[in-house]
Amino acid sequence: MAEIRFERSVRIDAPRERVYAELAEPERQLGLQPLLVSVRELPAEAGVQRFEAVERIAGLGPFVWHNRIIVDVRPADPPHRLDFHARSRGGVTVRSGFRLEAVGEATEVHETVEVGMPWALRPLVARLAVRAQERLLANLKRRLEGGSAPL
Repeated sequence: MAEIRFERSVRIDAPRERVYAELAEPERQLGLQPLLVSVRELPAEAGVQRFEAVERIAGLGPFVWHNRIIVDVRPADPPHRLDFHARSRGGVTVRSGFRLEAVGEATEVHETVEVGMPWALRPLVARLAVRAQERLLANLKRRLEGGSAPL
């Protein structure tokens, strides 16, 4: 099993509570996370939001893969921290944690991502994961600051 870990940060000109609410709502992940094409909420234990999502993964030559994932969203310390745990077929797992720090009227968003995958999938999964999380933060900033449509 291969693993990668990376961190990203972005400052968003929006209050921390608004940033938290945007990240915590599963339906709002559409347009934020660039690979997602559908989201459907699932039953979950108390204190957890669970959803099934479908990722559209291109870059496999002429093929496009529709990858179904199950995602748990756990408020770790609202509105300061939110944790995500995604699992997909093929043995890929993604754990991401968002730490939100109020800076005046703005919010500093710090994300830590850990991805586990079979060695054979590492080149593709590592590239897609880093790019997707970078775009997620850029899309979140655009959405909350009233900028243009998502990337």
